[in-house]
Amino acid sequence: MITLNNFSNYFLVNIMSELRGVVKGMDCANCVAKVTKSLQRTPGIQDVNINLISTKIIVSYENEEISEKDIIKTIKQTGYTFDYSYQRTSFFNVKQNKNLLFAIIGTIFLILALGLDRILPTYFELFFFVPAIIIGGIPVYLKAFASLRAKTIDIDLLMVIAIIGAMILQEWPEAAEIVVLFSVAELLEAYSMDRARQSIRSLMDLTPPTANKLIKGRKHEVVPIEELIVGDRVSIKPGGRIPIDGKLDWGKTYVDQSPITGESIPVMKEVGDKVFSGSVNIDGYIIIRVTSMPDESTVARITKLIEEAENLKSKREQFIQRFAKIYTPVMISIAFLIVFIPGIILNIPFELAIFNEWFYNSLVVLVISCPCALVLSTPITVVTAITRASKRGVLVKGGKYLEILSSVEAVAMDKTGTLSTGKLKVYKIEALRNRKEREIIELAFSLESHSEHKIAEAIIEHGKANNVRQLGFKDIKILPGKGIKGSRKGKSYHIGNELLVEEVIGLESSDLDCDESESIVSYVMEEQEIIAHIHMSDELREETKEVVDELRNNNVKNLVMLTGDNEAVASKIADELGISYEAELLPEQKVESVKKLKENYDTVAMVGDGINDAPAMVFSDVGIAMGISGTAIAIESADIVLSSDNLFSLPYLFNLSRQTKRTIQVNVFLSLFIKFSFFVLVFLSVALPAVASLVGDSLLWLAVLFGDMGASLLVILNAMRVGRKKFDISKNKQKTNLISTSAQSKVA
Repeated sequence: MITLNNFSNYFLVNIMSELRGVVKGMDCANCVAKVTKSLQRTPGIQDVNINLISTKIIVSYENEEISEKDIIKTIKQTGYTFDYSYQRTSFFNVKQNKNLLFAIIGTIFLILALGLDRILPTYFELFFFVPAIIIGGIPVYLKAFASLRAKTIDIDLLMVIAIIGAMILQEWPEAAEIVVLFSVAELLEAYSMDRARQSIRSLMDLTPPTANKLIKGRKHEVVPIEELIVGDRVSIKPGGRIPIDGKLDWGKTYVDQSPITGESIPVMKEVGDKVFSGSVNIDGYIIIRVTSMPDESTVARITKLIEEAENLKSKREQFIQRFAKIYTPVMISIAFLIVFIPGIILNIPFELAIFNEWFYNSLVVLVISCPCALVLSTPITVVTAITRASKRGVLVKGGKYLEILSSVEAVAMDKTGTLSTGKLKVYKIEALRNRKEREIIELAFSLESHSEHKIAEAIIEHGKANNVRQLGFKDIKILPGKGIKGSRKGKSYHIGNELLVEEVIGLESSDLDCDESESIVSYVMEEQEIIAHIHMSDELREETKEVVDELRNNNVKNLVMLTGDNEAVASKIADELGISYEAELLPEQKVESVKKLKENYDTVAMVGDGINDAPAMVFSDVGIAMGISGTAIAIESADIVLSSDNLFSLPYLFNLSRQTKRTIQVNVFLSLFIKFSFFVLVFLSVALPAVASLVGDSLLWLAVLFGDMGASLLVILNAMRVGRKKFDISKNKQKTNLISTSAQSKVA
């Protein structure tokens, strides 16, 4: 039944449309604000979302009120260009980058004017200064005009006011210097931002644009990866890059997954194994079967996470943005008061020289009133850190999680799959009834080789390690949830858990004579007798101890292991690592443990496998999912995902978060200190003749060079240093990796 409400919802959905693309030319938060405000004031626009780092824009609009063409026209009127997809162009190509051409022409005229300063009469210099001002400043004037149309005050508009003011004061050399310096500085800022953006775009370059699709298993056809669907088969030659997520359908090869998981060692892949888009097929011809659509691939999800990370702003970034909104109006008001009070009100009788001096000083304050450097100080640092982390297999969903992590005092960690490998290993066999251990291994190995259970894998691996022979069994039957049975030489054999013992022999678990309480015990039975206990446990990762020590070095006050394993196993592992523990916990009990930690510590992180530990991760301040690369559930449930199976990613992440925090603090300090220095210099140049003679008539262009664009450029360059230095915890680990890589190369 269609109700009036349903009809109205249907109607609204059908008249709403979205425009998606990229806006070129944006280099700071003011650029984003200008475009956003212009669009929001346009009738028919419902929502505008712009990402400064990726330059992507999403505009929701009512298609009956406004067209796509009108929206693009509005964007262009703000001084920027729109495209439906990002097409990289050469920054140094003057045909494609007109701003570079204007800056070069303006610089040439300025150099000529300054060079002829002492040779030609003053009036003749104007033939060079004026072209430098007019031609060199064309991009600035166009953006300033767009700012007026958008009714926003930004650095371009303020700079034009400063240029006009300098010309009114007949400071032609300084007006030309402002134009050229500002244009060059803007180009440098744009280039720096472009370099920062390339770190994100390089992720998309990991996947080739086309794939070799198999048609009916025989014919190959080169198709765009956008045309691939789940179930298609794709071939990859040795040395080729895997274009899409899938499973190996044919062949065997080593795969370099380092661009996705950060693993330095190539991984052997066989039929049935997962492969990720962006990985490199090293040495074998393979065929994969597509398991996810192109826009749902590992690389696509990682890229989307990084682009969305800017929207999850940290508290510090939110404060800076609020402060910036106040800072500019306050500084503009101060600039007005500087020229109005001492230049006019207190200038009685009126002297033009005094007015000119304070008018000049007000222009300096105007130049430093734009908070570009301050606003850029956090997002560019955060995105750089997140992008660099992604190349190490660490996916961070937002800047706020990096900020939280830098102040974590307690870390709760799951055991299985986090501190341990999650892979079972036989470590003791109790042979009973005068049986020999090797006989038990042969029986268990031969029977379990018909099963694919994790317990069977551990027993089979143990049998192979001991080079035991394969015995023949008849009447093999898998007993789900219990074990396996078979017969040999007229006798029945069973291997399984307590439930199977109770079923075969009639003994309850309390009556079993087992001298330890390991996490898993398999009982080997011949007829109606137990002839052996096989003790198994998942082993600790080889790097766990070193990682725990490194976390302590990162100011983590308390490390606690939360596990569902029994007391004996948990105690043994906790003692080995030197950490506290809580054992035999259900998922809801892990939540209670995290809550208790939060009562004693300000900030708590939970590290788990991303699925079973999800409730506890949600209740922690930051949830970290471990060792589940490419899994959609993990990416959705955790705040941070360690997509490789390497626990060393954890201290790397803590180190990166603290480095990011320090860099942001330095950037904020630099941007405020530089601007404050010029603010103080304005009044010192008036009060102290020595300062005035030292600065001379150069304070305005110095403010442009250092106080505005110089500060922005410094902040960007400093931000791009984050995560660049390699973080190697263990030299031994690195040595082991090199040996392993060498060995694998020989095998390949």
